[in-house]
Amino acid sequence: MAPVGGLPFLEYLLLWLQSAGVQELILCVGYKRSQIQNWLGEGSRLGVNVTYSGEKKLLGTAGALKHAQHLVTAESFFVLNGDSFLSVDLGEMYRYHMLRRALATVAVVQQPRSARYGTVQVDRYGRIEAFREKNSDLGLMNGNDFQLINGGVYIMQREFLELIPCDKAASLEKEVFPSLVGTTLYGFVTNSYFIDIGIPADFERAQSELPERFTA
Repeated sequence: MAPVGGLPFLEYLLLWLQSAGVQELILCVGYKRSQIQNWLGEGSRLGVNVTYSGEKKLLGTAGALKHAQHLVTAESFFVLNGDSFLSVDLGEMYRYHMLRRALATVAVVQQPRSARYGTVQVDRYGRIEAFREKNSDLGLMNGNDFQLINGGVYIMQREFLELIPCDKAASLEKEVFPSLVGTTLYGFVTNSYFIDIGIPADFERAQSELPERFTA
C-alpha cells in the first residue's frame, strides 16, 4: 500500500468515512489482499467494522460488487472507488438519492477541463443523460472551462446488484451505468475536494494535500 504523507491512502479514506458516521464497511480486495487484511484487520483501530470480499480473479468494478452481494444487508448503501478521494457530504447525497427514488446516484464533481477524464451530462432534474468518453468536447459545463466527471462515490439500492452478471468481469462505468442512462440513474453535483491518485503527478500532490486536510 503506497503511503501518502506517511499514511496509506486507504487510511485517509477510512478516517473520512468514520468521521462521516460510517461504521460498517465491506472491502472488495484482490491482488495483495493479505497486505490490506494484515494492516487493517477488523478495522477497530480506525473505529470501523470491516468485512472482506476476496476475489480470486479480477472482476472489475461491477463484478467485485456482485461478488460481495451476499454480504450486503442494507436496502441502500454507499460504494467508493479505492484510488480517489471526494469529500462529498454523504448525508446530503443520501437525502438527494432518496428524494428522487433513484436506483443509483453518482457523485458528479465539477473539475477544470481535462482530456484525462470522461464527462457526465445531467438534465435539470439531476437525471444522468449521457456519459462521454475521454477527449470528447461534449458534456461540458460553463463553456470550455469546466466539465462534470464521475467522482467515484455512489449510492445504490440492493436491486441494483441484480443488474450485474454473475461470475464474470464487468465495469460499472463502461457497462452498467450506461445501460441506465435516462432512467433511474441520477447525478449529485458537487464542488467538493477531489483527487485521483491514478497518475504520479496527482499522487505527489496528495502527499501534501491530504495530510493538511486531516490536520487542519
